[in-house]
Parts: sequence; C-alpha cells; structure tokens
Amino acid sequence: MNKLTAIVLLLLSISFGKSQQESAITQEIIKIEKPEIENGFTIKDKDYTLHFEIENVDNQKPSLVIAIKLHNDSHYISPNAKRDFKGKFYMDLGSYSHLGFEDNIIETPLSIEEFDSHPVVNGTVNWVRVNTIYKQHLDVKTQEDFEVFGRLRFTIEPRCTLEEIPFAISYKAGVMKVKYPKC
Repeated sequence: MNKLTAIVLLLLSISFGKSQQESAITQEIIKIEKPEIENGFTIKDKDYTLHFEIENVDNQKPSLVIAIKLHNDSHYISPNAKRDFKGKFYMDLGSYSHLGFEDNIIETPLSIEEFDSHPVVNGTVNWVRVNTIYKQHLDVKTQEDFEVFGRLRFTIEPRCTLEEIPFAISYKAGVMKVKYPKC
C-alpha cells in the first residue's frame, strides 16, 4: 500500500511539475508573440496591413516609420517612381511650424523600375510588390508641446482604390508619439 501511495504521489508530482512547465512556456510564447506597443498604431485591410511608429535610435533625429505588409498579390507605386502618377505613395504633414519632414523618404527594400504595358501606365514604373518599410526623418523645430496631423496616400492595386490614412504626431513633455487621430 505504501508503495502504491508513493507511486501515485510521484506520478502526481511529475504531472504537476510538467503542467507548470508547459504553462510557463505558453505564457512566455504569448509575451513574445504579442508585445505591447505603446508608440504606434496598426491599420488592417484585406489587401494590406500598415504599422506606424516613431523611431528614435541613439538619440538621433526621430523618424516616422511605416511598415507595409501586402496581402492577396496587392501592390502600389513606390514614392521613388520617376514618372508622376496620381496614386503614387505619398505622405504629407501639411504646413506646421513645429515639425517637418527632413531629407527624402527611405524605402527598404528599394523598389526596382520595370516596364508595364497596361494602357494607364504604358511605360516604366516602380511597383512595390513585397513587404516594405518606409522611414522619414523628422525635423523637430520646437521644444514646446505640439500635435500635428498628416496623411498617407496611395492607390492599392489591383483593387484600384485610393487609400488615405490620417495620422497624428504629438510631442508632449519631451516624448514623441504617432497615433491614429480620433476625429
């Protein structure tokens, strides 16, 4: 009887210990897969996902970073396309004295110019067909608190719809954040 009780207790303790380990592993995986993002926002669409955030590496000038993940063979025209297209990827901040864009937008990976015989294009174009990250350096012109509004605009193909996504950049108590505007 003592041996039977000892075996049952041993099996229970092994099972309980294993269950705790599995629970700890599951909790760890959840933490890795779903990090908390205090700075930024994400827009999800059936043809793309956009993630906006502010990056400030090594106390250099801050940058607005936009990561675009494409779905369903979607694509759009790169801001680096040499020709002028109505639906070309474009960002603006309007006219603010507090904040502005500095330098050209950085596209990673860089799109490649190709020939497109479609009647609307009928020439060279830089189609973006892969997941891409855009980085735009920001020029902060004041140390006072502020909030500015901007927009991202591009035509998503083959759906052929002009997408306009508003964003706001705030600077409060020395902290810069990008967010989706509430109005």
